[in-house]
Amino acid sequence: MVSNADTTGGSNRPRRTLKKKTTTVVDAAAATGAEEIIVRNGEAAAASKWPVLWRGRVPESEITLFLRQLIMLLEAGTTILKSLKTLAQRGSNPQTRALIADIAQYLEGGNALWQCFDRLPRYFDDVFVNLIKASEASGNLVPVLKRLVDYRAEREMLRKRVRGAMLYPLILVVACIAVMLIITRFVVPEFEEMFRQQNITIPAGTQWFLWCANGFSQWWWTPVIVIIALWLIYKYWFVRNESRRLLADRIKIKIPIMGKIIHKNAMVELSRTMSMLLRSGLSMMATLNLTRRAIHNRAVSESLQSVRDSIEQGGGMEEPLRANADVIPPVVTDMLVTGEESGRVDAIAEQIADIYEEEVRIAVNSMAEVLQPIFTVIIGGAVAALFISLFYPIVSMVQQISSGTGS
Repeated sequence: MVSNADTTGGSNRPRRTLKKKTTTVVDAAAATGAEEIIVRNGEAAAASKWPVLWRGRVPESEITLFLRQLIMLLEAGTTILKSLKTLAQRGSNPQTRALIADIAQYLEGGNALWQCFDRLPRYFDDVFVNLIKASEASGNLVPVLKRLVDYRAEREMLRKRVRGAMLYPLILVVACIAVMLIITRFVVPEFEEMFRQQNITIPAGTQWFLWCANGFSQWWWTPVIVIIALWLIYKYWFVRNESRRLLADRIKIKIPIMGKIIHKNAMVELSRTMSMLLRSGLSMMATLNLTRRAIHNRAVSESLQSVRDSIEQGGGMEEPLRANADVIPPVVTDMLVTGEESGRVDAIAEQIADIYEEEVRIAVNSMAEVLQPIFTVIIGGAVAALFISLFYPIVSMVQQISSGTGS
C-alpha cells in the first residue's frame, strides 16, 4: 500500500484529490514522466457522491464475459455509452445486467469511464482502474482492455488452481475423519457387545484401542472446531493488522508442500502484473506501486517497497532484490536485473510468469501424488490397528478352546 507520506520523485507539488475520502492521487513519476495513479482508501463506492444503485454479487466469469463483449462492440465502432446500454439489456444474469446499467448511468452523468469502474472496487482493482484511466488519456482503450481481460482470465485460472490445491488436503482430512467415525460408531460397538456377551478377556492393547475409539466417537468434532477456529483467527485477527498479516504471509510460504505453491503463485502475480503494466506504458515507479498492491502475499509485496525506494533515489533493482532473497528467489532477481540492463523488464517478467505458472501446475499435481499415499497409509494403519485389536481376543479365545478340546 502506498502511504500518505509517499512523495513523487522529489516533487513539492501538492497532491490533488479526485474523490472526497475515497481516492488519493499519488504522483508516481520518478524520472520517466508525470504519471498519476489511483490509490483507494477503503471502499470507494461507499463514500461516493453518486451512490451505487446496484447491490449483489456477480461471478468473476461474468465480469470477464462483460469485458469481452464490450471490446467486441467498441471494435465494431459503437460508442462506449451505447455499448454499455446494449450490454445492460443482454445476458441471462440479472445481476450482471444491473451492474452494467449502473456503470452506464454513472457514465451518462458526465463521469469518466475509469471513475465508473473505480466505484466498484469489489470487481475492478487498482491495476484495472489505473490502466483504464491511462488508456482514456492516450486514446488506447481497446488494446488495454484486451490486455486486461487476458490478465484477469489468466489470474483467475491460476487462483482456481491454487484454491483447488488448498482444498485437496482438506477433502482428504474430511474423508479420513468420516472413515474413522464410521468405524468407531458402527464397527467397534458391535465388537464390544460381542466381547461382553461371550465373556472374552480383553487384552490391554485392545482396551486401549477401544478407549481411543470411544473417545474419537464422542469428540470427533474437536478437530473440525479447531480448524474453523484457526481460520477465523487468521481471517479476523491476523489479516486485520498489517504487521500480523506480514508475519502470517511469511509463515505461509514456509509451510511444507503448500508453501511452495503459495510462493510460486505470488511470483506469478508479481511478474505477470509488472509485465502488463510496463507494456501498457506505465513508468517503473507506477508499476511498482500498483504491482505491490496487486500481490496478495504481503511478504512478497513488501519486498517491492525497497525496490521502489532504490529506483526513486536513482539506484537499481538488484541490491534491494538481493536483500530480500528469502521471498524473492535469486533466479528471479537475476532475470529481472538482466531485463533492467537490457531495457526489457516487461518481456523478462512475462517469461518469469510463464515459468512459475508452469511450476505451480507441476507443484499442484505433485502435491496430489505426495498427499494421497500419506493419507492412504493413515487409513491403512487405522484399519490394521482395528483388525489386530479387535480380532486378536477372538483368535486367542479360539486357540484356548482348541487347546482345551485337544487336551
